[in-house]
Amino acid sequence: MLEEIKQRIETIKAGKVPDGYKKTVVGIVPNEWEVKRLSELLEFQNGINADKEKYKSGTKMISVVDILSGKPIFYDDIIGQVDIDEKTFKKYSVTYGDILFQRSSETFEDAGKSNVYLDKENTATYSGFVIRGKKISDYEPYYLNEILKTPGARQQIMKYAAGAQHINVSQDSLSRVSVCLANEYEQKCTAKILLKWDKAIDLQEKLIEKLELQKKALMQRLLTPKDNWEKVKLGDICSISTGKLDVNAMVENGRYPFFTCSKQIYQIDNYAFDCEALLVAGNGDIGDIKYYCGKFNAYQRTYVLDSFTFPIKYVLYYLENNFQKTICLETQKSSMPYIKLSTLANSKIYYNPSIINSVVNIFEKINNNLYFHKSKLEKLIKQHKAMQQLLLTGIVRV
Repeated sequence: MLEEIKQRIETIKAGKVPDGYKKTVVGIVPNEWEVKRLSELLEFQNGINADKEKYKSGTKMISVVDILSGKPIFYDDIIGQVDIDEKTFKKYSVTYGDILFQRSSETFEDAGKSNVYLDKENTATYSGFVIRGKKISDYEPYYLNEILKTPGARQQIMKYAAGAQHINVSQDSLSRVSVCLANEYEQKCTAKILLKWDKAIDLQEKLIEKLELQKKALMQRLLTPKDNWEKVKLGDICSISTGKLDVNAMVENGRYPFFTCSKQIYQIDNYAFDCEALLVAGNGDIGDIKYYCGKFNAYQRTYVLDSFTFPIKYVLYYLENNFQKTICLETQKSSMPYIKLSTLANSKIYYNPSIINSVVNIFEKINNNLYFHKSKLEKLIKQHKAMQQLLLTGIVRV
């Protein structure tokens, strides 16, 4: 079976159609799969636009935030609310199996992203920034939503999207999108398999969230300054400089890390630093702190702290716990959306000499545990993505 799947993949990569498959608008799929337009499966309608005072209470209202969460939508998880009468509620109802689409975005990549409502017990409603696809045909809801994430469907949605500053999708454009569906049995089996992966990912994310909260609580207990602690200025225990590059200097699959003012780490093919350092975002994700040892490069508004005469890891953990407070105070005083060099250099590091090493060891163990679980999460996500690709194109049959 594995050899058969490998041969099938190689045939498709070579631009050929394997036996038992056909070429369609959404790609190569099994012969018996049906190509259907979304207009055959869903009835589209834009959402509610109510007065501001109506949004404080009432019926749960699905918004773009719920769509972009990536997790199937259930009534209790919806944050938004709107106060509407029975007639409006009936007209704008969202029930089990309905698909919700994002109407407007800033990029074509986000245009028309979808999510599915899977609550069988409760009826919700939806906002004016959302298009509802009301279920009017037989399909497995979770399966259809996963199909809408595949390249064949996404490319069509992006093709039909319009706009310059804001990219919009319409009911008409969504109606023209074609999808290719397996039979009912295969849809249900595929959904069951992928939902198991979703649940495993969700559990792993919740575990990481719990560990992060435990770390934060321990930091507050161990790294909140006490009256008898000593202090040093950050500028007196390290060298502070910035990168020299513009943010667009990044390259895909570069040889070295490229630190910008984003939480994400990018790549670049040349380095300007080769040291053990802390990287502090001067704007953007202002105050975000990273540790790195080795060759790297940095954006011109990213502070590089190196040549420490004090345990660098203690400084890292101390700043993680306390530096945001300093930033908030400075921002309130000057209304500047960036960190001044003087703010960074004058930041005080409080410490008890007798516990520095033990504190560092505690948080190193916590971080190693977090790294293990985050790596596990990344593997689960990659496995889920690979399984989606194989099942939703029919390369692997169930």
